[in-house]
Amino acid sequence: MRRLSRSTLARISIFKERLATIRLFYRSPKFVAIDLIFGLIALFSNPYRVCRKFLQNRGVENIHAYGETPFSTYARIVKQCGVRAGDSWIEMGSGRGKGCFWLAHFVKCKIIGIEWIAQFVAIARLMKFIFRVKNVDFRKQNMESFDLQAASYIYIYGHWPSLQIPRNAKVIVISEPLPDLPIVHSFWVRYPWGRTRAYVQTAKNSS
Repeated sequence: MRRLSRSTLARISIFKERLATIRLFYRSPKFVAIDLIFGLIALFSNPYRVCRKFLQNRGVENIHAYGETPFSTYARIVKQCGVRAGDSWIEMGSGRGKGCFWLAHFVKCKIIGIEWIAQFVAIARLMKFIFRVKNVDFRKQNMESFDLQAASYIYIYGHWPSLQIPRNAKVIVISEPLPDLPIVHSFWVRYPWGRTRAYVQTAKNSS
């Protein structure tokens, strides 16, 4: 039997995730509107192309680094980590902010998305204004210089070893843990490109 290519498997995964999103989260008319408008914007401004061009202009070696966490994966992370309405979630590299809006709508915690691509931040802020979402904010800022002291959870896709992790915060890292930080918990999560592990870590002096 002929094996499917990685791109075909990714498209199948995206289709399955789309069906899961409709089944699990489309009971909320407001969220339906948010998600559909994000899809409409992507038809005119493809986020993968925008990010690729931005990274090319900066001379970054890996210009295909952009990706969006599936809503079902957010739901699994929230359940595994016990994220609640009173928590503060900082997302490093929030992209267009789709996941931040999911968290704001279904978890109702306070969210700050940190992103360095101006177009993504502009789109996220426009969506916040249109839908009057009060518990989410977006900052165009260098991730490593952002003050994390108020964070309950810090979501990172990639390696940011120079971050100053607050004592009581938990860091959620995908695929590989941050170096020199204790791992409290790990679990399987799924992305369009396949399955991997999420690692929950804390600062060394956390109790």
